[in-house]
Amino acid sequence: AATPEFRNARIVFSYLALASEPDLSPLVEQHPEKVWVFSRVRSDGERLAFHEVTASDQLREGNFGFLEPDPEKCPKRTTPDLVLVPGVGFDPAIGARLGRGKGHYDRFLVPHRGKVSAFGICFRVQIMELDPEPHDVPMNAVVCEAGVLGR
Repeated sequence: AATPEFRNARIVFSYLALASEPDLSPLVEQHPEKVWVFSRVRSDGERLAFHEVTASDQLREGNFGFLEPDPEKCPKRTTPDLVLVPGVGFDPAIGARLGRGKGHYDRFLVPHRGKVSAFGICFRVQIMELDPEPHDVPMNAVVCEAGVLGR
């Protein structure tokens, strides 16, 4: 929250945490002035869609068994000011991110590359050396309990 990118962002694209991911709900609660937009996997399973969520009753269990915005209750958003990205591993030295293998976030971030900051969100234990693939979109910074890394 102390970064200029977060302070200056009005629309923050984020995620609803799986058990293995940092839970950002305290950040959301502490910053109600932001427009919070969360990811869901589209029904084709190939791409992400992002929807503005203002209340917990706008969430439902998605096709993959985790909570997602209900597209019937939440307006779709396409343009972020900042994107908070989960992952399996991160290399802050080069901004590399290891995702879950489907390329959802990379495909979403490609048209926003260079226009919007993307912060990898993880636990310190997920920091590692990575060898990114050419299609991987680097993070502008990585944030874990140790602070902001790779700036």
